Amino acid sequence: MTKKQKLNWKKRGCLFLAGTIASMWAFYVYQPWEFDFIPRVLPTKNDSIEPDAAKLFHGNPRVLIVTAHPDDAEFYLGGILTQLARTGAELHLVVCTDGDKGYYPWEDASRNRRIRRSEQIQAARQWNARDIIFLGLPDGRLRARARVVTLVREKIDALKPDYVFAFDSEYPPRLSHQDHRRAGDIVKLAIRSANFHGWLMLFSTLAPNYARDISDEWSSQLRLLELHASQFRGPRLERITRMVYQNARADGSKIGASLGEGFRCAKIP
Repeated sequence: MTKKQKLNWKKRGCLFLAGTIASMWAFYVYQPWEFDFIPRVLPTKNDSIEPDAAKLFHGNPRVLIVTAHPDDAEFYLGGILTQLARTGAELHLVVCTDGDKGYYPWEDASRNRRIRRSEQIQAARQWNARDIIFLGLPDGRLRARARVVTLVREKIDALKPDYVFAFDSEYPPRLSHQDHRRAGDIVKLAIRSANFHGWLMLFSTLAPNYARDISDEWSSQLRLLELHASQFRGPRLERITRMVYQNARADGSKIGASLGEGFRCAKIP
C-alpha cells in the first residue's frame, strides 16, 4: 500500500469515526432521556425534615401535584396519594404533557393522547383527585418557557395549596426523562413568582430528607400502575413493578420501613 493510500484510509477512518460520533450525539439529543455524564454533587448536609405531617395527613390540606406525563403521579406517588385520599386531603393534579410520544414519526400521537388522558383520569379517581388540568404540551420536548411557568403559577395562586409535589430537577436520578427535569424547573420558577407559603415536596430525588412509610399501600399502588395499561402491561408491567418496588425498598430503609416514598422537602418561604 502506498503512502497516499494509507493517508486515504486514515482519512476515511477519521470521517467514519466523526460521523458515528455525530450520529450518536444527534440520537441522544433527539430522544427524550438525559444522562448526567458528570455526577451531580449532592448536598453534604441533608438533615431529615418533618414537613408538618400531622397537617399533611390529618388537617385536610390543599395539595397540588405537578407531573410531566400521565402515569407519573401513580408511578412516583401512588402510596402517599392513597394515604392522602384516605385522610381527606384536597388533591389537585396538573399534567404538563399527554405522553403521546409525538416525537416519533411512527406513533399515532392523537390516539395516544386520548388513551393516556383517559387512563390518567381513571387512575386519579382512585385517589380522589378534585380536578385534573392537562396542559397538552409536546411530549418529550417540555421546556420551562414563560407561558408554561405562568400557567402553573396561576394555578398555585388560585388554589393556594399548603403542599406542592413536583419532580426534583436539582438532584434527579442520573438517568432520567428530560420532561421530568423540566417539569421540576417549571414548578421551581412558578414558586418563585407565586404567592406560595407552604411545603415544596420534591420526588424522584437523589437527596431525600423525608420518607413516608407506604408499606400498607403497596397493593393499591400496583392497582394504580395497572390502570395505565397502554404503558405497563405484560413483561413491561413486571419490570416497572420491580423498579418501583426497589425504589420503595431503598426509601423505606431510610426510616426502618419495608417500603417508603422519599422526598426532598423545603418550607417556602
